Amino acid sequence: MVAIGNQADGILKAAEEAKADMIAMSTHGRSGLRRWAFGSITDKVLRGSSVPVLTVRAPEGTIND
Repeated sequence: MVAIGNQADGILKAAEEAKADMIAMSTHGRSGLRRWAFGSITDKVLRGSSVPVLTVRAPEGTIND
């Protein structure tokens, strides 16, 4: 899937259209200033989802920034 726009809204809309029972997503695990400055797509999905959200933090060094 390729979409333009707000990532969190796109994920929530796609889950709703697919009638998903759950959303699973990876997270960088950012905190503090970086999270405040850039926001958290995962946090927005967690707060906006009507279905359970499974988050998995990848081990250090496995996701390229």
